[in-house]
Amino acid sequence: MIRWALLAMSVVALAGCFAAKPLEVRVTNDAYQVGEIRTALATPAVDEVVRMKPSKVLLVACTTTQPTKIMQFQQELQARHQVKLQLLILQDAACPA
Repeated sequence: MIRWALLAMSVVALAGCFAAKPLEVRVTNDAYQVGEIRTALATPAVDEVVRMKPSKVLLVACTTTQPTKIMQFQQELQARHQVKLQLLILQDAACPA
């Protein structure tokens, strides 16, 4: 009985860890990417994020990404879905040329 209780508690704890993982959105100078969706415009990417309804979104951008591209996505997303945003800037070596 104690084993089942511990197993149940472990499953709930693990589910909480996976649920907290943010949805990654890549922003480059030429595209926005959410999962398999890759588009030159912010609106289809925002549509996909809204459809998925995450509690957190991680914006991943290169140092060469224009700030206006990031702000466009951020403004559209916050207008349509209340979500916590995090920003991660990658060094040029990990970014497409």
